[in-house]
Amino acid sequence: MNTTAHILNCAIADDEPLPIELLRDYIGRTPGLNLVMASRNPVELIALLERQPVDIVFLDIQMPELDGFQVANLLRGKCEIILTTAFPQYALKGYEYDVVDYLLKPFSFERFLGAINKCRKRIAAHMKNQPAQINDLQEPGYFFVKTGSRLRKIFYDDVLYLEAMRDYISIHLPNEKVMTLQSLSSFAEQLPERFVRIHRSYIVNADKVSFIEGNKIGIEKNIIPVGDKYQSGLSKLSRK
Repeated sequence: MNTTAHILNCAIADDEPLPIELLRDYIGRTPGLNLVMASRNPVELIALLERQPVDIVFLDIQMPELDGFQVANLLRGKCEIILTTAFPQYALKGYEYDVVDYLLKPFSFERFLGAINKCRKRIAAHMKNQPAQINDLQEPGYFFVKTGSRLRKIFYDDVLYLEAMRDYISIHLPNEKVMTLQSLSSFAEQLPERFVRIHRSYIVNADKVSFIEGNKIGIEKNIIPVGDKYQSGLSKLSRK
């Protein structure tokens, strides 16, 4: 498993082209992920891991030559495995091979991000046993979002809060707002722990909160409501 950088190397093994293209798109949209191989032949995947460390493998179950469970058995301990399949009956068997998650095709970007978040947590837990290398897994300090036709680099420290506006997210910075076509749930999956969801329409940067009063919080000159279903967010903020 690659533990020398915060970028996680990914590989895909699936005998169908459409799932490969979907995963290519999802990986490309997720900061901190790097696709090193996508193959319709699982033997090529096994050969790759002999030459290059890979952190996460997306593995189909029904494939020629070797099925996904045979490959998972060979890869056990070398990387984190996410099974991808159209057949729900294999779910329980999948966890016998210590897989991180089981994605049932077709799966959404939000479901994909949930699986990636599980991988990040497991990799971080592994690294606690290697204190000399733990700093290498720190977040890069920024993320990219697509706005218009360009990818915009945004530093976590600059973000005040995120606001859902129908199909768009408005990322509030000290002197501007950046609009991107993405869901608030997907951001909640990938942002660091200091970002807390306190409303169905708001995620706030705990470092920027100036006060908490009843069911509202203040960030600079902005007053943001706390939703009834997100009261636990207040306790998270007060512990920061």
